[in-house]
Amino acid sequence: GAPFLHFKFSILNGLPSLCSCLHPSSLFNTSCLLLFICASSPAIFPSNTMSVTIHTTIGDVKIEVFCDTAPRTAFNFLALCASGYYDGTAFHRNMKGFMIQGGDPNGTGKGGESIWGGKFNDEFHADNKHDVRGQVSMANTGINTNGSQFFITYERQPHLNNVYTVFGRVLDGWDTLDQMERLPVEGEAATKKRNKFRPINRRL
Repeated sequence: GAPFLHFKFSILNGLPSLCSCLHPSSLFNTSCLLLFICASSPAIFPSNTMSVTIHTTIGDVKIEVFCDTAPRTAFNFLALCASGYYDGTAFHRNMKGFMIQGGDPNGTGKGGESIWGGKFNDEFHADNKHDVRGQVSMANTGINTNGSQFFITYERQPHLNNVYTVFGRVLDGWDTLDQMERLPVEGEAATKKRNKFRPINRRL
């Protein structure tokens, strides 16, 4: 069966912040996205950031999305969240001390498209580094191949800088992230090599 760690999203802050995430070349109908925006962002947030909560079967993780330093990537992620694209999908790859990866509607690690369809370019910024636990980045299969998959780091991973686009960071839910890291995976018993780091299917 599919891995048990399923999730869905809530976009938590206000309408003014959305505008800074809109990319001029976007083809997405933003009227759909606006319906999912609820309360105003906290005062401690600058006006060009947004927060999203990932609701998993073992708890919530709240992340800040970098609309200012990764606007196109942030818009893609927020639009996919709001469209329900991620709802019911699973984290298919979990590597202790490294990262946990999800965002593939097929659950295989080989699927997923951007909000525009297909892939889009990398978006690197000097301020966005894999320098601490809880950085949120796009997964890819090479240069300029971003789609819908993303990962959350468990530790600093400087070798990933300027290879994978960092577009957010964990704000809250560190206990949930700790639990994620401890989840058992299929390991050497996996029937397929690519499933070695897949969380074992079980109910919580």
